[in-house]
This record gives sequence, C-alpha cells and structure tokens, in this order.
Amino acid sequence: MKLLFAFLLVGTLSGCSIFEKEKTSDNIYLIPEGFEGSITVFYDVPNEPKLKKEGKYTVVPVTELALEALKDTDIYIYGASFTSTPNVSYGVVTDKYYYVDENGKRTPIDKQCVHQSGNGSFSGASEIEIIYSELQITKTHCNQSFWTDGIERYHSQQSEVLGFWMNKYD
Repeated sequence: MKLLFAFLLVGTLSGCSIFEKEKTSDNIYLIPEGFEGSITVFYDVPNEPKLKKEGKYTVVPVTELALEALKDTDIYIYGASFTSTPNVSYGVVTDKYYYVDENGKRTPIDKQCVHQSGNGSFSGASEIEIIYSELQITKTHCNQSFWTDGIERYHSQQSEVLGFWMNKYD
C-alpha cells in the first residue's frame, strides 16, 4: 500500500509529465559576425514578418541597431529581431547560435559565449501585448560565469533597449 501511495504521489507532483510531450525551444539565432552585446527578440509585433523554419528550428535573424541614448558608450550597438510570430514555446532549450558573415556563411557560437537573460512582455496604450526574449553574446568573455550571469553592462544595455521600445509601442 505504501508503494502504491508513493507512486501516486510522485505522479501527482510531477504533473503527470510522463503522459505529456516535453516542450522544447528550438531556435536558430543568426547573429551578425563579430557582434557582442545584448539581443532582444520581440514577438507578436503587428506588421512584421513571420519567422521562417529550418526543419524543426525557427530561424531568428538578428539585426544590429544603434540606440541614440547610448551613443557615447561601448554599448551603443545592440541586436534585435522583430516578428509577428507568436511567442515560441518554452522548455528544454535546444537553441543554436551562429555568427553570419556578409556572404551568409555560418560559424557556430560556443554555448559559453551565450547568456539567456530572460523573457517578458509589455503593452502600451494600444493594449497590444509585445512578448520579448533577451540574450547576450560575447566573443571575449566566454566562460561558465558569462553563461550563467552575463555581463552587467549588457544588462544595462537591455534595460535601455526595453525602455526605448516600450515607449515606441505605447
């Protein structure tokens, strides 16, 4: 009887996950060659193109943009992608990251050069909810510490970028 109770308790606490298909985050990020800094992907943005697929992966093209508020700093340039595609599912992360040169050649980025910062959303007066996902990329600080914590100046950059776009979609 105790064994049956233990099995039922474990099944209940795990949310019966043995009966559910595990969700994954399957993205390919295409980042301009040599880029270092924060990247924000904005989902559900009206009038923006949908993201394309490569097999099971969703391709996220990143563009370098400049933020006037950071003009005289080393974090003036940031990465962004805008899409009308709804927010992707979350779960086990199987994302891939590539630098892309001007000829389209992809070079894999080591996972210790990538920091997943987080996700969130905002809506302005238009009441359109914009969902975003943030990450940081480095070529010069690749290590376990960067992978887990990122770099503070890139966190500051992310805050400025979000503030700018929150006001833009207000």
